[in-house]
Amino acid sequence: MDAYQIVLEALQVKDVDFIIHKHNPRSGSEHYDLRFIDPRDSKVLHSFAAPKDFMKTIGKKTTIVKTRDHDPRWLTLKSYRLKDIDKGKATIKIATGKYFEITFKGKIIKGTYRLFKLKTKREDYWLLIKK
Repeated sequence: MDAYQIVLEALQVKDVDFIIHKHNPRSGSEHYDLRFIDPRDSKVLHSFAAPKDFMKTIGKKTTIVKTRDHDPRWLTLKSYRLKDIDKGKATIKIATGKYFEITFKGKIIKGTYRLFKLKTKREDYWLLIKK
């Protein structure tokens, strides 16, 4: 392990894969899925459903809904219901299980975002804010 990797481990900063899918499910409405690998467990793909206007609001505050975690194979899954919109690497700094700081290095989603778990009656609401 080189010095750079040691520093990343100490800061809890990891480079991981991410993908944004446009999802047209059999039931329900069209939406976007933001997915990224958990930097602590590469077998977990965190998944969030974002509203249809997500690509227009990614530079602003956007409420997204945490869905069940997926298998990392979803990063390369091919389906007529899923259209790849953006993918690449993201650098993630973890503060707590209720907060992520993510720097996306995609073609469309770029820059640093904060992802907060909202304190609402629904446990699955999160807020994505561009830093």
